[in-house]
Amino acid sequence: MKAISCLPRLARARACRRLFTTCLIVLLPSARAGSQLPEVVVTSSRTEQRQTDTLLHSTVITADMIRHSQQLDLPSLLRAEAGVQITQTGGIGSATGFFMRGAATRQTLVLVDGVPITKQDATGTVSIEHLMLAEIDRIEIVRGNVSSIYGSGAVGGVIQIFTRKPTEQLQTSVSAEYGSRMSYSTAASIRGAADSLRYAISASALGADGFSAINSLQLPTGNPDRDGYSNTSASGSISSHWSVDQEIGMRFTQSQGRFSFDGGTSFDQPTDQHTGKTNVSVISFFSNNRLNDRWLSNLNLSEVVDKNSNRFQTAYPFSNAYRTQTRMLDWLNRIELLDNVRATAGISYQHQSLYGNDGFGDVSDFSRRVWSTQAGLEYADVNGHSLQLNGRYDDTQRNASASTGLLGYGYRVNENIKLIASTSTGFSAPPIGYLYGQYGNPSLRPEYSRSWDIGAQISLADTELRLTWFDARIRDQIEWRFPNGFTNISSARNNGIEISGSAMLRGWSIRPSVTLQDPRDADTGQRLNRRASELASISAVRSAGPWTINLSASYSGQRFDGANRLGSYVLAAAGGSYSLSKQWSLVARIENIFDENYQSVYGYNQLPRTFFVGARWQQ
Repeated sequence: MKAISCLPRLARARACRRLFTTCLIVLLPSARAGSQLPEVVVTSSRTEQRQTDTLLHSTVITADMIRHSQQLDLPSLLRAEAGVQITQTGGIGSATGFFMRGAATRQTLVLVDGVPITKQDATGTVSIEHLMLAEIDRIEIVRGNVSSIYGSGAVGGVIQIFTRKPTEQLQTSVSAEYGSRMSYSTAASIRGAADSLRYAISASALGADGFSAINSLQLPTGNPDRDGYSNTSASGSISSHWSVDQEIGMRFTQSQGRFSFDGGTSFDQPTDQHTGKTNVSVISFFSNNRLNDRWLSNLNLSEVVDKNSNRFQTAYPFSNAYRTQTRMLDWLNRIELLDNVRATAGISYQHQSLYGNDGFGDVSDFSRRVWSTQAGLEYADVNGHSLQLNGRYDDTQRNASASTGLLGYGYRVNENIKLIASTSTGFSAPPIGYLYGQYGNPSLRPEYSRSWDIGAQISLADTELRLTWFDARIRDQIEWRFPNGFTNISSARNNGIEISGSAMLRGWSIRPSVTLQDPRDADTGQRLNRRASELASISAVRSAGPWTINLSASYSGQRFDGANRLGSYVLAAAGGSYSLSKQWSLVARIENIFDENYQSVYGYNQLPRTFFVGARWQQ
């Protein structure tokens, strides 16, 4: 079928070249002196490391970056990250998927404060469309196969979300915004400490009348009405530091999204109305204890519940409901064996369950247990050599078990350049819904993978640059095949180049990224569904006096959704804030500046040009 054009062909090609050229230019070393200290990450090895010391391609989205982006939800923020591709069936709150290095949503692990939130239903996805940035303080992204550190579902990488943390001094904030299509957002938070007690709590609400996501020319059976969305979210933590390096506490995250959607299948009628509700709840109790000068113990007891219900107002109305739950006990130990040798060791237990009612009398009620043990070793010497070694064993009830490993090596050529290489194995167990749900296949085998990464970390003045060549192979990849349902295909592969970086250039803080990849079914040679071969983005932030300006652009190459070719597109956005006083500021932004007409899923339109204005108060 004819491609969906986002720009006239010549203009689109020119825009693509300009975006790629800009990314490459800003990646060149800046002449400024006095570089900033690198960020500290914990997700790459489950121990604290400077970002420039990690052997895995990792990036950090800080609280300042989140605030300057002026985005509301997690998908809008992640689409600018190297190797990450977002798909949606409409605007904010619509069904969302993502690919990391071409790996499907269920093959990339998403953690909220260390707790995995992947659903066990027949979607196997993560409800990231209902996670609002007002509750998020920081995000760490690790690309590549890290099953040997985190277990099943970490084949494409890990996205770890950290909710708002307590502060030593009292901090409060309030914000409100209003925008196109009757959209609004409000948020409030308070954080602080009192003696040994530390606390943080935040809440937010947003809504929009929405727009017609269905493309009536492509899916004529869908209802071309407005598809609205509303969300209320809250998160918090409280902990007691009853002694030095001794802490006990709890955290919670709660999000509820209400939405309307269009089916567009052959069974739908243009007068049908569909509505739904999703509730995501994460709660954990933790104890962090230093047992001696070299031994730190972290114990975490958590529960994740994801409930979804839909009502279909058709000629024969019906409703369905699905509930997935994961209870987990995780014990991790970090031990300094020598001054330059650190070890990790831990065990974890998960009880995963799925309950579903399809509205036609078919009820699913299944559960399984997962036991895991893992260990890791890190070494670094004064001669520039560094090593990371991880191993893990996972025993999944009602499915095969697996042993996985990772070996990484780095060599610092000089103070500016570090060469890096790693190889790893991994596995991904099918969700319970894939095995025993309405379209389940109990004979599904787990997916097994092997990956190689070769790259370089370059640090010059105020410029940080990470280049990675990767090659990933997955055996027994699980795909949906009509009319047979879920099945194992022989293998899938992806290889390519990722570039991400940050730089200070004439007062601008620049963050570019480029991904060139080739995700394919290794047997047929066909490109994997909805995956783009080219991705690029760039953002620039500058503060001058009371003004802060944020500019961004992203590019996605063409993709195939089944037999339908989706055209490439470029999205541009601009925003800014003006400080009226130390506490008060005004904000405004415009998304999709050039009003691109594009799709990431065939038959479903994306948001046109959108405006927002608002105010913030912080003390």
